[in-house]
Amino acid sequence: MAEVDGGLRTVSASAVAEVVRAVSRGTEFDRAAAAHRFGDHPDLIDAFSDLSATLARWKQKDRERSALLESASELIRVRDTKKLLQKLVDRARTLIGCDIAYLSQYYPDTDDLRVQASRGAISAKLKELRVPPGVGLAGQVVHDRAAHWTSNYDLTRLPHERRVDSAVKAEHMESLLGVPMVVDGEVLGALFAANRYSHDFTTDEITLLSALADHASVVLKTARLMGDLAEAARASAEAEESAAAQAGTLRRLVEVEEHLTQLVLQGQGVSAVINVISEMLDATVLVVDSGRLDSPSFPDDDDFFEQITVASADIHTALKHSRETGRSVQVTGDSQLYVASVAAHRRQHSGLFVRFNDHPAAGDANIVAQAAQSLALIRMNDQARADAENRVRGELAVDIIAGTRDLSELEARSRTSSFSLSGPWRLMTIQGDIDSVDRIGVRLVRVEPRILLTQRSPGTTILIPSAVHRERPTLNALFEASGAFDNSLIVISDTDYERTQLRTAEDEMWSCIRILNSLGIRQGVHLIEDFAPYTAMFGTAPEQVVTFMDRVLDPLRRWDRHHSAELLSTLREYFESGLNIRRTARQMSVHVNTVKQRLERADLVLGEEWRAPEQAFRLQVALRLDKLKSP
Repeated sequence: MAEVDGGLRTVSASAVAEVVRAVSRGTEFDRAAAAHRFGDHPDLIDAFSDLSATLARWKQKDRERSALLESASELIRVRDTKKLLQKLVDRARTLIGCDIAYLSQYYPDTDDLRVQASRGAISAKLKELRVPPGVGLAGQVVHDRAAHWTSNYDLTRLPHERRVDSAVKAEHMESLLGVPMVVDGEVLGALFAANRYSHDFTTDEITLLSALADHASVVLKTARLMGDLAEAARASAEAEESAAAQAGTLRRLVEVEEHLTQLVLQGQGVSAVINVISEMLDATVLVVDSGRLDSPSFPDDDDFFEQITVASADIHTALKHSRETGRSVQVTGDSQLYVASVAAHRRQHSGLFVRFNDHPAAGDANIVAQAAQSLALIRMNDQARADAENRVRGELAVDIIAGTRDLSELEARSRTSSFSLSGPWRLMTIQGDIDSVDRIGVRLVRVEPRILLTQRSPGTTILIPSAVHRERPTLNALFEASGAFDNSLIVISDTDYERTQLRTAEDEMWSCIRILNSLGIRQGVHLIEDFAPYTAMFGTAPEQVVTFMDRVLDPLRRWDRHHSAELLSTLREYFESGLNIRRTARQMSVHVNTVKQRLERADLVLGEEWRAPEQAFRLQVALRLDKLKSP
């Protein structure tokens, strides 16, 4: 109640207390009602209004502090970075009371900003927005590391960009506030508040958004640190796991190497190595010698490759690469097929093929290479022993053929070996390239260790004890069927020679080879007995064979060439038919009179003396040599 005092109404303390209690409880101060009640005291009304505004600001500050404390508490509890950033954006929109709030992360590699969380947006363009460096208000915030704002975005003089302007227009943004997110001098992004109307942002709004931006900075920095820690932990775990795996693989390789080394030291053979790695690698294993590797039919002729669809060229390429590197190589086209070169001889390279039943484990390729090296050592040991034996074979063969040393002395030298020095012998001479001759010698010794052989300048001479030949009558057939004689010229004897006959017999066999060479014959297997007349005639001068043939047969060749006749072939068939005209006609499928006419023309060409015994013998020899020379 108000009382009048000297023209002024007094105000009761209870009325003032009532207004104060109402304002303190948050009741909105009604200035019009207060003017009616306290109209004579405008200062009191102003004081009530200031008190109401102050209390409202305090309550707003209290709400903001509570929100920031809650946000700080969430920084500790929440581990989901995206969810926490979204909460910060939501809280910024609520506290500031703006239409749109969004947060953009800064990517230093591309120097651009990309929206990570937003609230209040009505189009998809804002969520997909990427702000290029230096563009718009966002670019200015990052560049200056300070807050920037505008009450009308369209009127700003900042650099504009089409896609950014399109996103702003899609949201109808007019006023925009942006504050940087900075930790330890590093810009992590920016937090924005925007309205779809013109608005002058207050200091309190800028301060509040900056505080929330600091919280967002902590979130991103923590997330980055946690990510780095997680990556470091993962890398450490992977490194530890890899180190353990490598250590296990290394132990396995050492064990395998020790095992294979023991096999070599114990004098075990190729089969022992194959069995070990076949069981250890759970694989099928095959060793192929150089002769088969070079065969045109390889690998189609081997059951090992029956279920494998790889090209022969890829196999040989892998073998070549293995020879060059000393490692095993996966064959192109099959991830479970590996090959390693077994270089056990200066000219010959075998191949180790391993077909895994499952995908090979770490280190298995190295085991294949180790096995190849062990096989090479075994082959080298075998080769060394074979070379030592072959040297003895060669020395014994030379001495036996030369007849310069007593047989008892030779037997004493061969006592520790299985060589047979008791005659008689069959002879074999081989002419061919070095690889072919070596391969034949190795095969012969492997099949029959009692033989002797010695290197000669044209090739190799081999002494086969007649007793061995009688025990193994299929020896020649065995080698002919194996293909060991391919690309070589072989002359063999069907006669038993005593020691005193060996030197002459060997000379005759090499004379036969030279005669065959003069006829252009460089391969095949021939009996020396079939060429005895020719070696007797031309043994000391094989180069005269062609001269002899030309002198005897050239008249017939010229006549046949100029008259399209067949005098040379007719005479050859006439001699082979035992000088029987009817049989000759029958063999040549012509009339008897035709044969008679051709023989009469031969009288004109050669003279009738060709029918005399001596001339006929020479003509027969020339015709047989010509037939031998013909393919």
